[in-house]
Amino acid sequence: MKSLLCFFFSAHLLFAADPVRPLDTPEAWGFADPAAWTWSKEDGQSVLTLKRQQTHQPKVRSPFNLAWLKTTEWKSFTLTVEGQLTKFDAGNNDLCLAFARSDDTRFYYAHLGEKADGVHHQLHLVDHADRKPITATRTEGTPWQPDRWHRLKLVHDTATGMITVFFDDMEKPVITAQNNTLNHGWIGLGSFDDLGKFRNLQIQGEKK
Repeated sequence: MKSLLCFFFSAHLLFAADPVRPLDTPEAWGFADPAAWTWSKEDGQSVLTLKRQQTHQPKVRSPFNLAWLKTTEWKSFTLTVEGQLTKFDAGNNDLCLAFARSDDTRFYYAHLGEKADGVHHQLHLVDHADRKPITATRTEGTPWQPDRWHRLKLVHDTATGMITVFFDDMEKPVITAQNNTLNHGWIGLGSFDDLGKFRNLQIQGEKK
């Protein structure tokens, strides 16, 4: 019982710091193709929009469109953000949350695709090679709706390797994984090869 109480006390301390709101600081972000992205204000909130595909070609199979928060390396953290998918076609459209990036070929990302299959709606590891699914559990897909902001949450616990992703329902995860390959790095927002926008990003946790 004592060890359990210590665990929860430590977790409380880890996430007790006030959350940061990085979308209010555009200069903190890095882009492989800055012209593909725009900044705006909606209802007083900063909005980051991916308006077209980046010209960037990744060295390994991984998302084409990621904006990286380059000022901080995060260890364990909780991230919440509102996302809106703006491209709907016959494809398996998506938005992505990336994290634990140490270089452009080494990071995790959550692919929130409309339909779960071998590569969509998965948690992936990019480790100097093409993306590799590490998903333990998942739902059938991500129910994006046109012209609607959805609530997203990602929790990464580096002590256990647990990664948990939520969509709209903040109590029931849509994707989980457990992997200890990476334990710190940059956080990123974007899409594998679709379009969308983000607002109200908050990150709370342990900085390296």
